[in-house]
Amino acid sequence: MVKVSFVVAIYNVEKYLSRCIESLIHQEMKEVEIILVNDGSKDGCLKICNAYAAQDARITVIDQKNQGAGAARNSGIQAAQGEWIFFVDGDDYVDAQTAVTLSEYMQPDLDVICFTNAVSDNGRIKTVRHSEQIICFEREDFVELQLSTLNRIGRYKYEMDVVEPACVWNKLYRREFLQKNGLAFATDMSRLEDIYFSLQVYDKAQKGIYVPIVGYYYQINNSSVTHRYQKNVINEFQMINARFKQFAESKNDPRFMRAFAERVTTHIRTCTVLYLCNASNPKGYRVRREMFMRLRMTEPYRSAVEQVGIFDYKGYKERILALAVKWKWFWMCELLCRLNDIRQKLA
Repeated sequence: MVKVSFVVAIYNVEKYLSRCIESLIHQEMKEVEIILVNDGSKDGCLKICNAYAAQDARITVIDQKNQGAGAARNSGIQAAQGEWIFFVDGDDYVDAQTAVTLSEYMQPDLDVICFTNAVSDNGRIKTVRHSEQIICFEREDFVELQLSTLNRIGRYKYEMDVVEPACVWNKLYRREFLQKNGLAFATDMSRLEDIYFSLQVYDKAQKGIYVPIVGYYYQINNSSVTHRYQKNVINEFQMINARFKQFAESKNDPRFMRAFAERVTTHIRTCTVLYLCNASNPKGYRVRREMFMRLRMTEPYRSAVEQVGIFDYKGYKERILALAVKWKWFWMCELLCRLNDIRQKLA
């Protein structure tokens, strides 16, 4: 009987993939299966997957054309046979004791089991500050988890200092719960499909738990899609904003519209960092500044930025960038991005 199905979404992570798979093979819990979904990688990922599958009968390899992480995870859900599903990104890895440590909480009346993680950056392991107490989630708690997921800044009951609510790789999902409620990742979202999935999960979940164990190691990968220059990011966020707004409005609760506004302010900052002020952008300073000014004054960004205060953010870096966007100081946005580029090169 398979207790846990590890579903690994893989795309061009050849450098890290063996470490990821090894961490799953050597889980202390033996009643596991490992589903490796190669999402059209152009490097040697598929070869690595097949080599491991030839050595371990618990490994299944799914090779598909590139459709995004959401579609890869959906393929894994469909193939999974375990009682619980554990999503893993191909450049991350899992502590060997994670599954067996969490096994005592794998009760049939729970829909979601949350835990914490650490960060691996240039060989250094950094702990992440989360609650050190076990937290039991009932129906109203899932509403609070939705607010924290949508908001992303903090200031809610389950903000990131308490539990990481948005990500899918620090959780176990009961497979029967996902299937019964038809829960899957949106394949028409080019990014943040994990956040939207979490919002849908919390809509249906009735009972869950957070356990303060470090079970997952997130790899800082500067070549990943979340860090590199993205020329289509502004257009991508138009659809994402509309999707999140529709979700917030469906709640008929002013708290969700406030959380949506706070979410949108993070989107314009992402557009600024990954495109408008990105060193790889070939457009000149004046052109980029004009694009920034137009975007800043376009809805829903204009209303959101003017509604959310600087001190609603946590951390001085977040506040400085938020201040620059709020006051339309494109020169400061540019300066902050150049300084961050230097910091990364020196790291």
